[in-house]
Parts: sequence; C-alpha cells; structure tokens
Amino acid sequence: MSATPQMTEELQSAKLIAYPWPHLVVENFLPRSVLATCLAEIASETYSFDIEARGSGRIEYSLLKSKTLWTAIYSRETVDFLTAAFEAPVKLNRDNWVQLRRMNVDTPEFPLHNDFVSAQDSIASFLYLSNDWTQECGGRLNLFKAETDVEPSTSIAPLQNRFVAFQTKACHWHSVERVYGWERISALALWNAD
Repeated sequence: MSATPQMTEELQSAKLIAYPWPHLVVENFLPRSVLATCLAEIASETYSFDIEARGSGRIEYSLLKSKTLWTAIYSRETVDFLTAAFEAPVKLNRDNWVQLRRMNVDTPEFPLHNDFVSAQDSIASFLYLSNDWTQECGGRLNLFKAETDVEPSTSIAPLQNRFVAFQTKACHWHSVERVYGWERISALALWNAD
C-alpha cells in the first residue's frame, strides 16, 4: 500500500484557483486506504496540544505522530505537485515540521490575518481530517480580497481529505470561522518556495 497521494489525472491537472487570490483545493487527496491508516494512527496516539495566542485568535497544535500521514504529505508526489502548481521549487520548511491542528467549541474564531513572513517565500498547506462536517459546524477557511473587506470573497469548507494550499503573501487575507459542536482536525505543513 502506497502512502502517497493518488497522482490521478485530476491531481496532475489541478490548477490554482485565481479568485480572490491564487490557492489550491484538491478533493480526495489521499487514497481511502491511506486516509484510514492515517486516522487510525492518529486515534491510537495521545496528543498534547500546545496553545499559541495570535491576536484575538489562538492556534492549538501538536507535532504530527502519524508516520503514514507524514510520509504522504512529504512525498515526492506532493512536492512535485506543489512545485508544478506554484511554479517554484518547493521543500518542507524544517523549522515547522508537520503539525496536527485542532479547533473545537473552546477555540475562538481565528480573525482576519495573513501568514506573511518577510524575506521568506512560503506555502501553507492543510489537509482536513475530521469527518461529518455540516454547514452548522463552522470552521470554514474564509478568503478575503482585501484587509478592509467585511465579508469573505469565498469560503472553503473543511471537508475530510480536502487539501488546501496557498502562498503566504501579505495580500492573502484569510480567517477561520469558529467551530460549533464539532472538532476540526487538520494537518498543516509549511513549505519553502525558492
């Protein structure tokens, strides 16, 4: 069993969505059997989530302990896919590794922000892992055209096995809705794009 994303025609032909700024959304990123193994490995471990405050938001994170998921995210296929999509050589940012992120009813919404770090071209990617998402659960990734916008230009639902990636530019404004009656688990990887 391969622990890498399916290099299907859909994945190979995935292109950046231009509006409101370039981002990728890929459905069914991992083969079902690989996703099942990843979820079983995550469930078999105890995670102690550290909390980092950022403005009025906060991030709950832990180092990912699933070898299968780590291998799938950091596979040659994923690196090649991101390199092609963003038209820049991509490699995992070893200062951040791969994190498991959590939001639940105790987590406030993550307000409008960008992930820009000066002098560093980077890409953030998320693989959503929680199942049974409905509209009422919240937790959408909201993308804004400008910092002054009140309403998002588009929203991305955190559907299980959906992969989202975007460059961390100063003009890439986004927020994450509060979660209701549900737990939003995702794997975050940061990539250097040289």
